[in-house]
Amino acid sequence: MNKTYFKLPYFLQFFVVNAFGLSIRFKRYNKAFAKALDEYIQLDRVENCKLNIDKIIEVTKDSKFYSINNEQDFFGSPILDKAAVKKYYDKIINHKYVYNYFHTSGTTGSGLKFPVSKDFLARQWAIFWKFRRIHNISTTTWCAYMIGKNILDPDRRNPPYWIKSYPTYQLLFSVSHLNKETIEQYLTKIKESKIYWMHGYPSTLTYIASLIKEAKLESLAKELNLKIITTSSETLYDFQKRNVEQIFGCCVRQLYGLTEGVANIFECEHGSLHIDESFSYVEFVREENSCEDYKIIGSTYLNKAFPLIRYDTGDTVKLFEENYKCPCGRKSRVVKEIIGREQDYLILFDGTKVGGSGFFFKKLVHVNRAQIYQRRKGEAIFFLVKAPGFTEEEEQLLVEEITNKLGKNFKYEIRYTNDLIKLKNGKTKFVINEIETGCNLSNNQFLSNNIKKEKQEPNSDITNGNVWKEGIQVLALFLFKYIIFFSIHLERFLNSSV
Repeated sequence: MNKTYFKLPYFLQFFVVNAFGLSIRFKRYNKAFAKALDEYIQLDRVENCKLNIDKIIEVTKDSKFYSINNEQDFFGSPILDKAAVKKYYDKIINHKYVYNYFHTSGTTGSGLKFPVSKDFLARQWAIFWKFRRIHNISTTTWCAYMIGKNILDPDRRNPPYWIKSYPTYQLLFSVSHLNKETIEQYLTKIKESKIYWMHGYPSTLTYIASLIKEAKLESLAKELNLKIITTSSETLYDFQKRNVEQIFGCCVRQLYGLTEGVANIFECEHGSLHIDESFSYVEFVREENSCEDYKIIGSTYLNKAFPLIRYDTGDTVKLFEENYKCPCGRKSRVVKEIIGREQDYLILFDGTKVGGSGFFFKKLVHVNRAQIYQRRKGEAIFFLVKAPGFTEEEEQLLVEEITNKLGKNFKYEIRYTNDLIKLKNGKTKFVINEIETGCNLSNNQFLSNNIKKEKQEPNSDITNGNVWKEGIQVLALFLFKYIIFFSIHLERFLNSSV
């Protein structure tokens, strides 16, 4: 799909993006979403951290895997990590409630095909939007969206590097084209569009801030008059928040959410990180050999299609003292700091930094762990620890994700191994970038055994034919498909407005 889409002329890509946006608008922001959003807003300041065992019993009652009838059964249940979930997948899933499937990634790079119910989906989007509503953002507030997925060919060399999605009120920017030559064009477009809300990954926003500083565009950045910047999908570190706020002159607020829907943490008006107690049940289990780090263990209240109970998210937090109260007055528990969700950059030949590296592995279900290693611009090695059932089709999915996100000129190798690179402290980092960190791993035993050859083959599965000529060949098909699509939804919209 991406190869075909990238070959289309810009005006047709605009058409496809807006058609997709219209579909999202109808599917996502429906009556169930609106009802759930109202409910969460009403509960926002009165919810407490007590386990709602009735919801746990309800969500697991049709499960072949769980047998929970009371709190004793719940707390006696084992803590499940992603490996255990994969092992018992067929027992946990309840097919009669499955509405859709999503792919998850994580700090270890292990993917999971995750089933969701229709009610869960509506409520998950509602809890995300409750966070935004707290900060005076509505579903009709325009957003400068630094999107993780590519909307334009990474090898595109001329502006525009953005597409406006009218149904979703988003000005979608291509992160793959962000560099010191283009940053002024991005800022100017936001200013001209009079958009006052920006959303993106912390790594991307930090990169933007560094580009602005390098190009001495601080005055232009402040002229945008942004009211708020929001982040998700990665940990927002204090230094990142400080740098971005200083460059743009507005507050940065973060949301911690998971596809699995077992925990949701939002930043309030006072900058404190609150748990959404009504959305799921969250436990904090102290890490071994640590006095201040706690694992996030979450249990869903909502997803009957795939109920995860006492699920180890793989993420950790630091906590305040037990009696800490936030000045905002909410009764929900407060987290001091979220750690363990680090996502690093990969650097292209021209110095462009591309974040959100977890997306490479989202669709790879039969991978136990993964790691990306980079020591030169425009090159990287992807290490994979395969699980039983891994196929050539999954490898091709990874190849397509790499090419779509990094461009056909990015050199890469995919290597299969039984282990990953460990740092001196014994930890395994998802992305190791010697260019960015300046670390020297020349004496690392794993690298000594696995990187003996310098030969890197250029990507050969992408041809260099005439893009415009090939785009014309699929033009008729897309026009026909999406004209019908628009007609159907326009008719529904008009009928609903009567």
